[in-house]
Amino acid sequence: MAHRSALNERYQKQNAHAGSTRKSASSAKPKREAGTHASAPAKKAPEKKKKSSWSEMVPTTPEIKKWRRVWYVLLAVALVAFGIAYWGQRIGNTLMSGIGFVVELIAVGVAIAIDLIIIRRLRTQEIKDRAAAKKGKPGSGKNGSGKDVS
Repeated sequence: MAHRSALNERYQKQNAHAGSTRKSASSAKPKREAGTHASAPAKKAPEKKKKSSWSEMVPTTPEIKKWRRVWYVLLAVALVAFGIAYWGQRIGNTLMSGIGFVVELIAVGVAIAIDLIIIRRLRTQEIKDRAAAKKGKPGSGKNGSGKDVS
């Protein structure tokens, strides 16, 4: 949008001093008095559904929590073993670095296996149980580990 020049004749008032522009068209519009109603009633916005957080979508049971704790411990062991392997390499002790590296690999491998096999199986079983409970159907009677919980 072009900038109006105050020196242009068409924007100057007849009896105003040079350089002043005329008032905008919006100031000439009638203004509504305070407290009057709008011409059309305001539309109510539809209520938004409450978004569930990610923690509500991921099911958890005491058994899943137990396996998740084991998973965290294995990751901590892997981190400590990495530090041992690194320190052994820095001081030139190949036995210490080798043992640290092997322990690290085993801990990470077992942690990944727990996450991909055990925890995933328990989580999918819990999701199926929740879906069955939502539909009003009785659950399978198992808690995901094959043990009857009745």
